[in-house]
Amino acid sequence: MTQASAPSQALRINPVALRQKVTQQLDRHRNGDAYPVMVVRAEPAWPHDPAMLLPGGRPARVVPCVSPLAIWEHLAADRGDEVLVLLTDIPESSLGHGVRSRIFRQRVITVEPWDLVVDAFGAQLPDSALEREGWAGEALLDAMPPVGWPKLTTSVLTRDVALRHLAAVRLGLDRRGDSPDDLDVTTLLRWSAEPGAVEAFGLLREGERDGLAGWLIEQFGRPAKALFALIAAGHGADALPLGLVCDALWTTDSAEAVRAQGRIDQYFGNLNDDATVQGFAGAAVQVVSAMLTARDRETRLQGNAVLDRAEELLIQFNATLSAGHSPILRTGFTRRVTAAAQALRAALRDPADRMLDDAVDALAGHRLADVEATRLNRIRMGQRLVRWLGTEQEPPASVAHGVDQQIGQWGWVDVALNHVWAGDDANPELQTAFREIHDRAQQRRRDLDQAFAGRLAAWATAGPGNDGGLLTVENLLPRVIDPLVKADRPVLLVVLDGMSAAVAVQLADELSQHWVEYDPLAGAASGRRRGVVAALPTLTAVSRTSLFAGALRAGTQDHEKKLFADGRWGKGSRIFHKGPAKGGAGWAYAGELADEVAGTAPVVAVVINTVDESLTHGREGDEPGWQLDDVGFLRSLLDQARSSGRAVVITSDHGHVLERGGQHVKAADAASARHRTGPGPTAPGEVELTGPRVVADGKRIIALWDPMLRYRPSKAGYHGGASLAEVTIPLLAYLMPNATQPPAGWAPVESSRPDWWEASATAQVPAAPAAPAPAPRSRRKAPAVTGDALFDVPEVPSAPAAAPPAGDGDLVTSVLATELFEAQHGLTPRKVDRKKIEAALRALVDAKGVLPLAVLGQRAGELPGRVGGFVNTLQRIFNVDNYPVLSQIDEGRTVRLDIALLRTQFGLPGGGP
Repeated sequence: MTQASAPSQALRINPVALRQKVTQQLDRHRNGDAYPVMVVRAEPAWPHDPAMLLPGGRPARVVPCVSPLAIWEHLAADRGDEVLVLLTDIPESSLGHGVRSRIFRQRVITVEPWDLVVDAFGAQLPDSALEREGWAGEALLDAMPPVGWPKLTTSVLTRDVALRHLAAVRLGLDRRGDSPDDLDVTTLLRWSAEPGAVEAFGLLREGERDGLAGWLIEQFGRPAKALFALIAAGHGADALPLGLVCDALWTTDSAEAVRAQGRIDQYFGNLNDDATVQGFAGAAVQVVSAMLTARDRETRLQGNAVLDRAEELLIQFNATLSAGHSPILRTGFTRRVTAAAQALRAALRDPADRMLDDAVDALAGHRLADVEATRLNRIRMGQRLVRWLGTEQEPPASVAHGVDQQIGQWGWVDVALNHVWAGDDANPELQTAFREIHDRAQQRRRDLDQAFAGRLAAWATAGPGNDGGLLTVENLLPRVIDPLVKADRPVLLVVLDGMSAAVAVQLADELSQHWVEYDPLAGAASGRRRGVVAALPTLTAVSRTSLFAGALRAGTQDHEKKLFADGRWGKGSRIFHKGPAKGGAGWAYAGELADEVAGTAPVVAVVINTVDESLTHGREGDEPGWQLDDVGFLRSLLDQARSSGRAVVITSDHGHVLERGGQHVKAADAASARHRTGPGPTAPGEVELTGPRVVADGKRIIALWDPMLRYRPSKAGYHGGASLAEVTIPLLAYLMPNATQPPAGWAPVESSRPDWWEASATAQVPAAPAAPAPAPRSRRKAPAVTGDALFDVPEVPSAPAAAPPAGDGDLVTSVLATELFEAQHGLTPRKVDRKKIEAALRALVDAKGVLPLAVLGQRAGELPGRVGGFVNTLQRIFNVDNYPVLSQIDEGRTVRLDIALLRTQFGLPGGGP
């Protein structure tokens, strides 16, 4: 066998490296021939474009030659003005003098990999560690990117730099927008899951494949060792799903798991190294967790495909029962959902059962909790309803008490009921739990509605002159809006037709990210969210007209427009209904509306019908929940009001009840889906309403108080009746966070969530052992229904200004008396009045450590525009050595005081260890 036919030992060379070598030779050895024939010793294979353009624009053509005869043919052939580059693996000694005399430099040009590689990196020499990697020179030459290797700022090309760049090319990091500096365990494991990635790695030459794997293992330890063991055994494409399975099976000692471990070990080529498998498994969990919550859809889909394959492997290894504790596998999530469902039912039967919070927390701790956020949220809603069912609920003692409770508690119940009603589509035990919770909570709500209907009937008869200060729809203008107009405070009034207390709960939560909610009727008391009583019947034509007229009456949009034109809302004020407010193509809302909001009109009123229309067209019949973006152009409108410095008041004309499998009651005299006008006696679920508050013929209607009944065909929801959800109108008032001077009588709203909504106020930030919980403050019970008490507005006591909560002694006085406080206070660049510090600290201690930022500022007597800087100063004082005694949560909207950590840092009894 001749040498020419022997297996090639020549280097494989790519176009970039060849161009670099040819250019280097032409520059160094000018022999007068601008277009020579150059023979380069390299693998005689060229799957690339034979035409090559050299620097300076000189053309070249590359031709592989497997024999001396092929070289002779190209030497003898006519050729144009181009450099001819012949690739051959024939030794120079096998070429005759005739051939050598006609080629560039009369010799075969050999390619020394390190020379080209070092030159490509802009260095002068490789370090000794890199040179010892005999496989690396050829690999770096073959893998050179089209733009060449990046130029270094050092003269020595080190092993780690060169191999990191090589690995980046071979692993295709650029396809994901990553650079060599991004190469880490996560990148490596993500690479293994890409289609065809492991197969492409297997096509590398054996020396490069083994060398690159060895370097990656050296860099990234056990996860890389396990990965390349899988690749060597032919299972590299299953690395990530197998890692998730290993995480479940290597953390339990069940007989099933041990048997499965033996089968899995064969996948690793009998690695028999538990520490390596566990390190690999932990890394896989982290990588897949990030994939599942990635921003780009493709990565999330890839993560879900990994989970699907992991479930297949569990079945293949007969190990499904042993994976129920997994923090990431779907099997583990399903098991936790079932446990939460069982805990919900147990707590429903026995309120003293304390397993529910643990079960829901365990579910929330699963890596799929973010992906399954809707499902988790519904379970949390069920958990909240169970807590509510475990509390004592007094029936409404008056209309005022009922409306106050609907805003402060029962509207939140309605939010949770809507989510629980939506149910679950997969877990039978959870479906059963949701049904039981819904039925229990719904029945309790019906009992409360029935009690409220009796109070409403008595109140309607008494008339509007005997409301005891209760806020009604017709006195909202004189009590809330007129004071703003008289104080030259421009206001945007948004009437969300049909908005219930439940819808307001959800919108207010989102609005709190950009606005501060105020109580416009607080006076000197603490702020709270208010409710307004609708006119009767609870229809738009009655209640909304009464709102704009400032008196009980029925009307239309034309009547409402006339009230503004007559100056009832201040000279120059404007009202916009659905048609005039809507913008054309490309505009969120009408330009005329935008001009008025940006202008000087005392009041700009906008009616948005999104909620009311949804009851007719089915919007609320599908997925529960209202966000700003669901409500027409409200977000854009509020943004403009913010930039224009307007106060914002958001309210409604009535609430609504939703269709939840209710009963159709036939009534020939039905005037709406929820009220009728005939003379007949009331039936179960109805209440007769008569008196001055009823805007109807004869001042009389019969209305449904039972939310499960209706007079007309099924729709998504209804109004016109006498339930709490229909009669109660939420009132939301907002100022910008940096508002320097609130209107007179306005006070920030304290946290509006009822106690049962969250397990504890500080559960989300467990920074230190909890201090003993303060005894709950006493609350005045609602007055008995006797005489004038029927119309009393229940008092909501403000927080005590000085007395510390029970169980804490005089904590605030003790803290302020310490030498540490004196030292910290003395170091602050801005000296804050000690009385303000004391007031802020007492307010936080009294509120169990959590207060909205605006409320804290009010309690401390700090101007709203300066409360942010005030809290920063407090943090300088109390966060000794940067421990988070005082922190801001909820994106800076809420201040949290860790009372146990405060005691510890200031050396007081009751602190942590």
